[in-house]
Amino acid sequence: MKIHVIIAGLVALCFPVSAQEWVVPVEHTGMAREMIAVEEGEHVLYVGSAPGRDGLVLKVDKEGNYITRQVHLPSMALQYYSAVQLGNGNYMAFGICDDSLADPHYQRYLRVDVFDSQLESVASGIYDMDDEVTDLFSFPGQCRPMKSIMTRKGTALLAAAPGFHDPMYSYYHPVVRFFEFNEGGTLLRIVDNPASAVEASSINAITYAPHSDNMMVFVADGNFGNASGVSGVMVADTSYTIVARQSLYHLGGVERVSDSGCDGHWIDGQYLIVDVEQYIGSSFTYHTLYKVDSALHVFGHHLLEPADSCAWVSDGRNTAYVNDSTVFAFSSFCHSLYSSSVYLQANIALFDKQLNLLGRKVIKEDDVRHCFSVPALFNDGGCLVQVKSWSGSNYQGEPFSHYELIKLRREDIEITWDVVQENEVSSQAIPYPNPTNGILNIPIGDADIHSTTLQIFDMKGGKWLDKTIDKHGNLITVDTRNLETGLYVYKVVSGSREIACGKFVKE
Repeated sequence: MKIHVIIAGLVALCFPVSAQEWVVPVEHTGMAREMIAVEEGEHVLYVGSAPGRDGLVLKVDKEGNYITRQVHLPSMALQYYSAVQLGNGNYMAFGICDDSLADPHYQRYLRVDVFDSQLESVASGIYDMDDEVTDLFSFPGQCRPMKSIMTRKGTALLAAAPGFHDPMYSYYHPVVRFFEFNEGGTLLRIVDNPASAVEASSINAITYAPHSDNMMVFVADGNFGNASGVSGVMVADTSYTIVARQSLYHLGGVERVSDSGCDGHWIDGQYLIVDVEQYIGSSFTYHTLYKVDSALHVFGHHLLEPADSCAWVSDGRNTAYVNDSTVFAFSSFCHSLYSSSVYLQANIALFDKQLNLLGRKVIKEDDVRHCFSVPALFNDGGCLVQVKSWSGSNYQGEPFSHYELIKLRREDIEITWDVVQENEVSSQAIPYPNPTNGILNIPIGDADIHSTTLQIFDMKGGKWLDKTIDKHGNLITVDTRNLETGLYVYKVVSGSREIACGKFVKE
């Protein structure tokens, strides 16, 4: 079934989102698993699933007009996870299908579809993973079990994470596997690496390294020597053999990394923006954007404010999208799903390519939860993202969930923060000890400042401290014993200038 929809003018939503170029409700659709710019940014291609467990492909232009294609497989469920535009202009979508609708002991398969520019079917195929190496896609619930890329020689390459069975432990280990296809959708070859070396449950991103024919594959729950079950990067050469691996375990000095990803676009031909989900203590998670080169050297980072990050339970993850001068970071936020007051909102933060915070907009509404998809960029500078909202208490015939496509530009975000100059102190110094139950030390660098104000906020926005304090060398110290147990945000301000900011946990 194909649906053509024409949207004229601005469409208003049931919640306020001011200053975006347009917002378009999308019917009969589920969450987008990937969105990519096609036709040199004239359109964006969206792949995911539709209600009824059908595969869904959607193509939207810069004005908000879109067409869709639903792919129905009798007695099988289908969800697309990745797509590429082929050299001949067609699109190739990759997904997972299974026979769970017919068989409770179901098997999962790799599904490949080729569509033309009007989303008419050109070719399709289903590939069984049950061979001498792997058995099935063992983690279909993962948001990113696969990613695809066009190779330098014009073939489509899929990096996926099917599972192999370990008879010693009766356990399925997900591993990185490469599938190469020609433009007609024919499988050319499968490339396996030693399973013990390349375990990973999710393929978060795949991109060519700058000035190289090697590819960087960002994974989650990977195996990196002494570090396993963490995010990291695997480097594959032109034969798709893993030749190097690097864990993100100690990126930025942190000791726990839950997840990471990037959009694969390089800034100035040499830097990536990587979004890393990290832990404070054992329960609190937060997001940091890192600017890194192909060797994962850090050239800048920004720990996101609580309103842009998560506490206790993540309800969506930040994703950075980069053009020549702008980084959009999207996230959902919830205060605590273990308390009676659940704080839910969607956030859009704007940075320059040095990761200086420029501004933010917040979307929130009672009893509604928001999630963002991976964004994509039009060639007019507009950034497209999907929002899903759940009307959690509405069972009276109204739609339980709503989906919208939002197009934003850099100028649509109100600039509310001053740009940090290169000679100013970094706002990202890490406080210690963290967690703390007494004195907290906050590094502020060697700035020549005199009158300094420390502000401390809890995760509900309540202000616990706002006072002028003394600086001891390049440190500010504060006694936290009067604070309640929980996660806090601090800001150090000198005059109208923010000197430092960050988070800490009071035990």
